[in-house]
Amino acid sequence: MAYAISWIHVCACKRVRRAYHDRVSGTGAETATTTLARLISGAQVARMISVAAELGIADLLADGPRTSDDLAAVTETHPPSLFRLLRALASLGIFAAERDGRFGLTPLADLLRTGVTGSMRGLALFQNDAWYWQVYRELPYSVRTGQPATEYLWGDGLFGYFASHPEAAELFDSGMASRHAETNAALANAYDFSGIDTLVDVGGGNGSLLATILASHPNMNGILFDLPRVAEGATGRLAQAGFAQRCQIVGGDFFDSVPAGGDAYIVSNVLHDWQDQPAAGFTLARIAPLPSRTGAGVLEGQPATT
Repeated sequence: MAYAISWIHVCACKRVRRAYHDRVSGTGAETATTTLARLISGAQVARMISVAAELGIADLLADGPRTSDDLAAVTETHPPSLFRLLRALASLGIFAAERDGRFGLTPLADLLRTGVTGSMRGLALFQNDAWYWQVYRELPYSVRTGQPATEYLWGDGLFGYFASHPEAAELFDSGMASRHAETNAALANAYDFSGIDTLVDVGGGNGSLLATILASHPNMNGILFDLPRVAEGATGRLAQAGFAQRCQIVGGDFFDSVPAGGDAYIVSNVLHDWQDQPAAGFTLARIAPLPSRTGAGVLEGQPATT
């Protein structure tokens, strides 16, 4: 079985490497067949990236290149298999394969390190967690019925699942913060927040967006509003960032109500979690009736969750 898996893995990596070579080399534009093969292999590439993230390979290379045997000893993995994994990722520009057999960091691999600015390790882990693959395995159900696969799988949907699976919820929160760090900074710098004394972040997650905005606007206060479990998790992050005195954290359900007292409300990367009808209902019932002096912004940067 191990040899069969290894053979499938090598064949898949060869297809990916060939597609990547055709795309970046001077041989001309890739063919339709090559393009489609590369896209079909996307799940394999994502999984390889997530395995490297799970093993902490990028963190282990922070001080310089190391051999795959050395890395295998630290990560307690099979040396030849780890070598194949790293070689495949190196062919895609993730890690660098040195002539002496060692592997090092590249700009892409550096983003898989823990705690670095712009780290995407959290995203790699959450989008390859077991529940994530479960949802997309049930994509045909959503296409046939128009109903969320998360409700079909767990009855009470994704956030109900998170309530009983805190480790998955933690990965999700970390991944979302990782995914939107760059856009958070762009928003804080691009939007004119002048005249706003109190900003309410509805569905604010772990507070990464609100913290970024507050850092750029020292006279502003904030209210972070999310489900109680999520809001509780944001307390430490905002305190660590130095905003404990400037930010109120409120737990609740935005389908029931949103906190009063804001000069502006922002809803960022939230509505995609819901089907059109409840999302529109929230917007009309909670955002539209706000006083005329109050501004509201809705930002969405990714496709809807099934």
